[in-house]
Amino acid sequence: MDSMEYTVQAINLSKRYRIGHAPLSLRSLLGSKKYSQVDRYHWAVKDVCFGLKPGESLGIIGPNGAGKTTILKLLSRITYPTEGEISMDGRFSALIELGAGFHPDLTGRENIFLNGTILGMRREEIQERFDRIVEFAGIGDYLDTPVKRYSSGMYARLGFSVAAHVDPEILLVDEVLAVGDMAFQKKCYDHMLKLRDKGTTLIFISHNLQAIQRVCSSCMVMYRGHKVFEGSPAEATAEYSNIIRRSAVELSHLGPVESGIAQRVMTHKGVIQDIAMLNQDGEPALTVHSGETVRVRAKIAFHETSPSPVFACLIQKPDGQFVYNYTTYWADLTTPTFEANTTAEIEFSLKINLVEGMYYLGLNLAYSDLSRYYDRIDRALDFFVVGGDGARGVADLRAQFKVL
Repeated sequence: MDSMEYTVQAINLSKRYRIGHAPLSLRSLLGSKKYSQVDRYHWAVKDVCFGLKPGESLGIIGPNGAGKTTILKLLSRITYPTEGEISMDGRFSALIELGAGFHPDLTGRENIFLNGTILGMRREEIQERFDRIVEFAGIGDYLDTPVKRYSSGMYARLGFSVAAHVDPEILLVDEVLAVGDMAFQKKCYDHMLKLRDKGTTLIFISHNLQAIQRVCSSCMVMYRGHKVFEGSPAEATAEYSNIIRRSAVELSHLGPVESGIAQRVMTHKGVIQDIAMLNQDGEPALTVHSGETVRVRAKIAFHETSPSPVFACLIQKPDGQFVYNYTTYWADLTTPTFEANTTAEIEFSLKINLVEGMYYLGLNLAYSDLSRYYDRIDRALDFFVVGGDGARGVADLRAQFKVL
């Protein structure tokens, strides 16, 4: 397909960073063996390809350190690719870091003109859109206050308002909206939809999977700098954890990464197997009645000695909304040590006080210090809840009604 059809196109996009300290002396710069150090590199993004046409919107999701923000920085020319090509056809606007383009000692009014100019607007354009920017941001009472006195939410409101009113052909938005209140987030999402419907190409990074499904027409999952999935937002968000789980195995040859449960690092030194949901009669069942008690049973294969691992059970809706999350860590339960090359059976007992509908059940197994996962499956099985009293929502609180 002709690349000119795309508003945004990335071809084999890669970015490499050097790991280590800068040389401390002229001698080390000139390569003295005594002072030289071995260069190490980290590929923050590796061989990523995608293309978007006018009016298309791409969500990018993935754990921390996956390369999401690096992609936006490459597209916005804050940094440049080590390898690959980027083409951008049209005026773009980016909201990547909170307060980027603001001077803390200048007022909100002054920063609107400063940030608008940085984003490519002429002074006449800023003046023409000034009232709309202020109204959207909702900072009228603080317009002539230095922005260093703004809250993080006020920063986000003003930053998004300026970026959105550039009338860009391309809008790049990172997770900065997370600091705003729910009402302002909804206002931003509605505005992004309006821009998209007018032909703006949108790239949106968020950990809010519901927002991704609402705003984006497609979704890309990143893991350790690689694109590991691209498809519909519903597919990407529903299978997110399982995609990451499979990719953790496939990309294990890349070597160690930064630890931390937020990165969803999985060692697979313990593997979750043979998951089943048992009804009140002890029979496997994927259809249960609202209010019924079920048991979730799983076999775990331990490949190394595992002292007091943390077990978790979670339930989600198909749109990615969390319904319930229980861990032995939060419950202050101490689990035993499991020896290497053994298997164990574990069981969670759950009272399904949920309204009728489809749900996903997942299991997680983490190290006792929560530094990494042994294994994580967010969609281990799908089950359907029937019955209930006709309530809507998620939880069935068994409301009673009477006239007094």
